[in-house]
Amino acid sequence: MLEHTTSVRDMATQCVPDDVRDFILKHIASVAQIEALLLIWATPEKRWGISQIAARIYANEIETAKALDGLCNVGLLDRRDGAFGLNTPEETVELIGRLRETYARHLIPVTDVIHSRSRTALVTTETNQLQRDR
Repeated sequence: MLEHTTSVRDMATQCVPDDVRDFILKHIASVAQIEALLLIWATPEKRWGISQIAARIYANEIETAKALDGLCNVGLLDRRDGAFGLNTPEETVELIGRLRETYARHLIPVTDVIHSRSRTALVTTETNQLQRDR
């Protein structure tokens, strides 16, 4: 008897709502970024330093700083006096809440969406390199 197996890509499609997937693909480049964003989202009244965030997301400070810079560059966070806080309109705050729910329930499909962004960028870079080499 053959069992139907679901690929990771199929799981991501089934478990991650389209708007959450689009948000990830547009704004999130790493698991460290999603972890930092969700930490800051959970306490919007608090400002966080790099070392505080690094300790909470179990990442080194260099990786954390890179993740936070990326989130600032896409307009999700702001940095004032070396501390980071949420910097998004209310509809984005609500979408981040949905992202948190989806991430909590479907960790692997969400991380696959994050990693698919990296794979897409790698394939695009390789394709561009091949075209230049011709």
